[in-house]
Amino acid sequence: MDDLTYDGEIVVASTARELEEAMARIEAFDARAGTTATTKHCGFDMEWKVSFKRGAGESKTSLVQIAVANEDLSEKLVVLARIHTAGLTRRFKRWTRDGARGKTGFNVRGDARKLVRDYGLEPSRVIELSVLAKERFEGGCPSAPSWSLARLCEHVLGKTLPKDKTRMSNWEREELNESQIKYAAMDAWASLLVYRALMKRDVVESFGGEPYECDPLPEPVESSDEEVEDEDEDEDEDEDEANAFVDDEEDDEEPTDVVFDDAVDKGELSAQSARAGEIELTDTEREVYAKHIAGASLDDIATTTDTDRIVVFSTLLSAMRKGCAFYFKLLCIPEHLTLFFDDHVMLNGALPKANDFVEYAKIDDERSCKLMLIALTVKLAREREQQQC
Repeated sequence: MDDLTYDGEIVVASTARELEEAMARIEAFDARAGTTATTKHCGFDMEWKVSFKRGAGESKTSLVQIAVANEDLSEKLVVLARIHTAGLTRRFKRWTRDGARGKTGFNVRGDARKLVRDYGLEPSRVIELSVLAKERFEGGCPSAPSWSLARLCEHVLGKTLPKDKTRMSNWEREELNESQIKYAAMDAWASLLVYRALMKRDVVESFGGEPYECDPLPEPVESSDEEVEDEDEDEDEDEDEANAFVDDEEDDEEPTDVVFDDAVDKGELSAQSARAGEIELTDTEREVYAKHIAGASLDDIATTTDTDRIVVFSTLLSAMRKGCAFYFKLLCIPEHLTLFFDDHVMLNGALPKANDFVEYAKIDDERSCKLMLIALTVKLAREREQQQC
């Protein structure tokens, strides 16, 4: 299977003026390429600087990637908007809020929420690729328990999406290097191509009686009088506005202690085994466990290591069973299964049989259910260990 490639123009917009010019070019695509549903949707993605130190807050969005193309792909453009230096210019805000232009990507819902958290800017008409894929692939992903952008490229485009550790690099450095530019452009371009390919497939399952088109528009954030007036300001004032979002602190160090988005919502750390300092882990277990302790969910780890979620779950459980402390909340085990397990143990004084647990869970993936059962058993053992301390 060949790698997915992009041979079009890439514009890196680092200043307010550059971003305004780039957004004007994106707006011009409607006039040149027509106004069909296909051409009025963009590939959309975001990057931000990963926090290097434990306890550090999540960095604001540094980069927004936008990919556009005409119907036959003869014209294409990817804009890399460095909003941490360029700021939120008039055209960028207008485009982001424009409900006529779809923003499609993988985990684009999370990206939209982050833009609201970071800048109070609500993207309209976001289109989640995982939902489209679920609607158009009966039975889900053929090769894994869940979809990822890389798997969508393989099954929908017949191409391999190149992935490396560039995602964890410093997106706030003074100038993006070649690998960062290529990586960022490729994710947005892949999102656009996957969206178009999925829209050509027959719908096998619709949600709510209608095929999925986009997420509903978010509730608007009340704007101040100053912000309303800013819509009519000229480019010089946009330049002043940009300065409000510049981070004066530069840090080009390689990450040593990655903190993921969900770090603030990890729950409580389980009781640490008395022999924790003597635990020997394989390199894979150590890598997965380090990301877990840093606050990564199973899906986060699967994405950053390009590994199936079920394999990540199994690897993490192996480390847990050896005595490593863990955050049960990050394992994402459904609450009804936790309650079933707790009630069964309390009423029967024994663990439920695997077959009974699988039948109750009503999940097709039997291995996933068994892993959940093991995790719940380990959780119970750690809780009892804590009570004895």
